[in-house]
Amino acid sequence: MDHSLWKLSLTVWTALATVACGSSPEAESDASATESTTAGTSEDTSSSDASSGSDSTAGTESGSTDGTGSSGSDSDATSDPTTEGTQTDSDATSDPTTDSDATSDPTTDSDATSDPTTDSDATSDPTTDATTDATTDTDSGTDTDSGTETDTGGFNPLLDTPNLWYAVHQSLIYIEINPADGTVVQLVHNQLLADIPLVQGQNGLTMLEDGSLLGSRESVNGTQIYHIADPPMTPNTTADAVVLGMVPSDLMNQPPLRIEALYTDCDGRVYLMDTGVDVSNPIGNRLLRFTGDYLGGDLAFEVITDLQNASVGDIDDMSPGIVNGDINDKDGFAMDSSFLWSIDYTTGTGMELAQTDGTWGIHALGGPLFDDDKARLYILSMGNDNTGAELFEVDLNDYSNSAALVEGPDLNLNVGTNGWSGLAGPLTDCVTLLPQ
Repeated sequence: MDHSLWKLSLTVWTALATVACGSSPEAESDASATESTTAGTSEDTSSSDASSGSDSTAGTESGSTDGTGSSGSDSDATSDPTTEGTQTDSDATSDPTTDSDATSDPTTDSDATSDPTTDSDATSDPTTDATTDATTDTDSGTDTDSGTETDTGGFNPLLDTPNLWYAVHQSLIYIEINPADGTVVQLVHNQLLADIPLVQGQNGLTMLEDGSLLGSRESVNGTQIYHIADPPMTPNTTADAVVLGMVPSDLMNQPPLRIEALYTDCDGRVYLMDTGVDVSNPIGNRLLRFTGDYLGGDLAFEVITDLQNASVGDIDDMSPGIVNGDINDKDGFAMDSSFLWSIDYTTGTGMELAQTDGTWGIHALGGPLFDDDKARLYILSMGNDNTGAELFEVDLNDYSNSAALVEGPDLNLNVGTNGWSGLAGPLTDCVTLLPQ
């Protein structure tokens, strides 16, 4: 046989034998490497899944957290996923290309490890809920504050309903007026108890801007000023008073001042009627006004008007006026032993309007206190040995008075009368016309 033909036949036989017997060692090695790499990848993936589950559990149970959001136990469980994958690859093959592919799988581990971060995000939901709840609580507090504000600016029966007061000796009398028609609803008599005994004498009385009462009690030895912070409107409730001091004299070598009446203007300033030489004539009468903190005991005053040469009588009580249906603190009303006067408080000029059944007490109540928005004028009689003081309403058209609306208690006094007092009540909103 030709040598070339023999060599070709040998080559064909070898190829056929190879096909019949399987892969060559090199191919077998390559296949083994491929299988090992696949196994390594599977193990890495399984390890990654297991690590992820362990991380998630550890992240939930652990109290401390590292920078990635995984707990310390997460680090021990995860260890080094890259090393775990490399050891498997090393046993299976040394193919660097396959190792590189397999090594990239720990990125999956890293992604799985990031699941606790997802848990952390989930944990933020309760935080959000808690924040929402807290905000709701805060809003609730705001509502409460709003209620408190509503209460602070709320209804005050002393200032927002028609009512009248007088005080005699150790008694304080409250008269509730009906806002529908100006008649009397009830009269309440309570004990007046001062921290220092009050002298038995003529009583001046005025209501301050807060509804409290300021009183004066005069005698030949001077005049006490006292304050009732919370005038009682219900029976069997003591009216507690604090004596603020004695009105000082501003005249050299003169006896202590005797104050017969008190008055409050539209700005809340308090005036005093100095009776002068005695309580029976206008000689020495002056209109005074407190300048100090009288509730704190500073009873300093200034002279507003000299009334001894005025064209009005010896004033026993003062009231705001009613001009065109509105309260007016400059052009007022005054009483002098049953005679009703109009008076300009800045000049002392005035005019006698009528003789009435009242004696000393007088007060005007503003229209806003009544349903018909009409202002009303009331006067108080002194009573006698058998009757208490009586309250009357004055007709503003002709200044005649009504029949008695109510009779107060008979106080069984040894000195004075049952109506030995001025009359006080609330002053509705108005603009002062008196000098500053």
